[in-house]
Amino acid sequence: MAEQIPFDIMADVLTKLGSSAIQQIGSAFGVAKELTKLTEKLDAIRGVLLDAEEKQEKSHAVKTWVRRLKDVVYDADDLLDDFATHQLQRGGVARQVSDFFSSSNQLVFSFKMSSRVKNIKEEVDEIVKEMNLLKLVQGNIVQREVESSWRETHSFVLTSKIVGREENKEEIIKSLVSSDNQEIPSMVAIVGIGGVGKTTLAQLVYNAEKVVQCFEPRIWVCVSDHFDVKSLVKKILKEVCNQDVERLELNGLKNLLHENISQKRCLLVLDDVWNENPEKWDQLKSLLMVVGKGSKILVTTRHSKVASIMGINSPFFLEGLKDSLAWDLFSKIAFTEEPEKVHPKLVEMGKEIVNMCKGVPLVIKTLGTILRLKTEESHWLSIKNNRNLLSLGAGNDNVLSVLKLSYNDLPIYLKPCFTYCALFPKDYEIEKNMLVQLWMAQGYIQPLDENVGHQYFEELLSRSLLEEFGKDDSNNILSCKMHDLIHALAQLVIGSLILEDDVKEISKEVHHISLFKSMNLKLKALKVKHIRTFLSIITYKEYLFDSIQSTDFSSFKHLRVLSLNNFIVYKVPKSLGKLSNLRYLDLSYNAFEVLPNSITRLKNLQTLKLVGCYKLIKFPEDTIELINLRHLENDDCHALGHMPCGIGELTSLQSLPVFAVGNVRRAGRLSELKELNNLRGGLWIQGLENVRDVVLESREANLGGKQHIQSLRLNWRRSGAQSSEDVESVLEGLQPHRNLKKLCIEGYGGIRFPSWMMNGGLSSMLPNLTTVNLEGCSRCQTLPCFVRLPHLKSLQLDDLEKVEYMECSSEGPFFPSLENLNVNRMPKLKELWRRGLPTHPPPSLPCLSKLKIYFCDELASLELHSSPLLSQLEVVFCDELASLELHSSPLLSILEIHHCPKLTSLRLPQSPLLSRLDIRFCGDLASLELHSSPLLSSLKIFDCPKLTSVQASSLPCLKELKLMKVRDEVLRQSLLATASSLESVSIERIDDLMTLPDELHQHVSTLQTLEIWNCTRLATLPHWIGNLSSLTQLRICDCPKLTSLPEEMRSLTTLHILQLSGCPHLFERCQRENGEDWPKIAHVPVQLIDGQPFLVSTWNL
Repeated sequence: MAEQIPFDIMADVLTKLGSSAIQQIGSAFGVAKELTKLTEKLDAIRGVLLDAEEKQEKSHAVKTWVRRLKDVVYDADDLLDDFATHQLQRGGVARQVSDFFSSSNQLVFSFKMSSRVKNIKEEVDEIVKEMNLLKLVQGNIVQREVESSWRETHSFVLTSKIVGREENKEEIIKSLVSSDNQEIPSMVAIVGIGGVGKTTLAQLVYNAEKVVQCFEPRIWVCVSDHFDVKSLVKKILKEVCNQDVERLELNGLKNLLHENISQKRCLLVLDDVWNENPEKWDQLKSLLMVVGKGSKILVTTRHSKVASIMGINSPFFLEGLKDSLAWDLFSKIAFTEEPEKVHPKLVEMGKEIVNMCKGVPLVIKTLGTILRLKTEESHWLSIKNNRNLLSLGAGNDNVLSVLKLSYNDLPIYLKPCFTYCALFPKDYEIEKNMLVQLWMAQGYIQPLDENVGHQYFEELLSRSLLEEFGKDDSNNILSCKMHDLIHALAQLVIGSLILEDDVKEISKEVHHISLFKSMNLKLKALKVKHIRTFLSIITYKEYLFDSIQSTDFSSFKHLRVLSLNNFIVYKVPKSLGKLSNLRYLDLSYNAFEVLPNSITRLKNLQTLKLVGCYKLIKFPEDTIELINLRHLENDDCHALGHMPCGIGELTSLQSLPVFAVGNVRRAGRLSELKELNNLRGGLWIQGLENVRDVVLESREANLGGKQHIQSLRLNWRRSGAQSSEDVESVLEGLQPHRNLKKLCIEGYGGIRFPSWMMNGGLSSMLPNLTTVNLEGCSRCQTLPCFVRLPHLKSLQLDDLEKVEYMECSSEGPFFPSLENLNVNRMPKLKELWRRGLPTHPPPSLPCLSKLKIYFCDELASLELHSSPLLSQLEVVFCDELASLELHSSPLLSILEIHHCPKLTSLRLPQSPLLSRLDIRFCGDLASLELHSSPLLSSLKIFDCPKLTSVQASSLPCLKELKLMKVRDEVLRQSLLATASSLESVSIERIDDLMTLPDELHQHVSTLQTLEIWNCTRLATLPHWIGNLSSLTQLRICDCPKLTSLPEEMRSLTTLHILQLSGCPHLFERCQRENGEDWPKIAHVPVQLIDGQPFLVSTWNL
């Protein structure tokens, strides 16, 4: 692979050499003449770079020349940075000149700099001589200019992902949901060359409705070329539970894994598997054997041998797209018009190019992107005649070489941005803002502007070199990933290194290193003088605590990026202050309490990340010295009590997520925000109870001038610190800009909300609000009029003790965009909204999707007149609720009603999509009526002792039934309504139950789990229990009158787990070897009898 041409660094060096500041410094230190000559020579070299880029593919001598040039250009860039940094630290050029002869330090510095300039100039002279010998030709000077063509066809990316794969998708879905294969778990493999669309197809299958309904849980794991069983189990667990698993050993991981997947119908996707070691696969498979019947593993791999060692003898071989579909995909990308309107010659060549792509979607997309908007035949001809494309075969060999064309086609300003992404691991989710900050730190973005960086990001997306991944509620892209082949391409181009345990020395050719494996890192032993990036990208690291604290970072003097996040650092080394060229410093998720003041010597620092530094108490007093700081990220610094004085002078700041108002003597006041009008994203102002001059400071904070703030959170941490009048004055003065989208107010102690929120002003003052959260505003009685906000999607009201209702005007729109409404801890709430006149019908909520009402003690009735999009309703701890009416909610899928003791009846309208109904602790509930719920899969009714009637016409999809503290007739009525679909039945505290109802018999072929708890009158189990041919788990607990097990227990051949406890007669009869009922259960692999576990087979858990 060819060397990366240093276009951007060369341009930066020439820009710096031409600046007046460098010229004045050169004169002051007596090197002006040398700098002028250096400029001339570098300018001449820049003219041949395009020719060198083309010739190095075939000439080893040119490639060596490029490598030598890169080293010299980096040295020159470091030199000029040192000049500029020295200027900043000395207070400017004028002071340097006046101090020149009076300072011995200046003389030493001058001597060093003169020597470095001389050495670099001599190196450049040699490079110019070699340039002439190599006969490199002067051509166009490459310029840095952002293209805008990407905006015109960005939508093609999503469409192209599904072209021509519908039949393949349906075929794989059929094999997954089929129950023909009795192996647990059974496996399906997709095999195909790189770039053919294996992962995309697996994603389509994974998200298909049939698959979502069939499997729970669904787990997606990207395996890649490192098949480590422990790591893979951790990845699986992160998909199914919220526990921290990083520190667990394999045995602990196994136990937790079994807790979460045992006897569940799981789908596990193992994407991009390379492992050909059968022992490793067998080790992982043995840990997965506890899954339930019907569980499947879907594998994607490039090699059929991988599928074979996993025991998959008939994998699905994914072929390239058919000719017509391949042309359809290519033409959508390459042409902005219909092919009929394009020059016939281009169409002809386009079809020839597509034929050579062998149907590989990634290659088709890549070439289509390169040729997009290219109208000259020569461009198309050069692609058609490319030797790598001509030799593209059925294997993987030349795909990467063809993809190299997409790199060659990049404008020079995008090449380093693209290759820098190789520092991240395969399948890593790369945060967009972080990536732009890293590009800026390396000087790849000129002028220094985040908006330019975001344009670069979007252009790489449009070229399919990055793939969008995460988005926010407003559909803005937050993160991306790289296709594994594109990642491999970037790694081949960049001079980067991934650190491993055995690294002792780093080649001078490597300028960027990343670390994403746990290791005992010995930074002191590494020779890192030339390194510009040290990037750490793992969440849990097993380093010696002193490996960082004892490191002298002065040897890292040319670093632009340093990431030490999550290194368990208790004390930040003072030597970090010597990294004068540092632009990006990430110390997130460490345990230090203070930052050394030496950090403030980093005059070039643009980004300082301190996210999750939960012990950090304060910033250095001289933080104001960080004059180029643009991003100070201090999310989740919970101990941070105040901001430093003078922080308001850092007017380049764009990120400052948390501003803490303190009450100590040297704390920065709220008015420090006055000039920080470049802030964007989110701003959380906490400690507002510490504002002293409430009127002046709040107004001087000038929130109305901060047009880029999208989210504002205002927080009072202590009540009673201010009078209610002072609290109201503070909030009155904090009126935000009308562009605000999210507003959160917490702990507000005023009696009324400010004028800019009341009297209908909110919809005119803040018309763009999409989210409003009010929490702990305990003294307010009247709410602002939220109903008119045109774009409000989410409204959360929590702990508003005195509010009785929301106003509901009969005029104008009523919550026209509201999707989520959460009402919690409002004990005085009598109704959700008060209508203007009793005759007015309840308002309709056209977009409401989720409604949650918790702890509203006085809410007596709830009527939802028309909620066409309502999908989830939760009503919990509403003591006075006696009436609940749902008129029309055709999309309702989840309904939960808990602790509503006065609710007497519940009648649901037709609910064609209802999948989960959960009713608990409704003591007066006597009847439940379900008109039509064909998709109901889970029904839970707990502690409703007066319930006597469950009317349900048909529940054909019910899979889970859980009943507790209801009557036997409720159990029978529920079973009568179900078809042969139940997989899990749990019965608890049904006091009049004496034996299992015969209505359960119809589920003999589907029932997998049966649990009976605390049924004190249960005396016998029916003989037909032996017909439950799919039963895998049986638990019977605290049923003291159950005296024996039926002989038919022997027929339960699929039973894996049997638990018997609190049944004294059974305890005696089921004793191993000697008990009368022991022969009936001896075949069950796992037994727990009165808490004593038994493993009676060699089945490997």
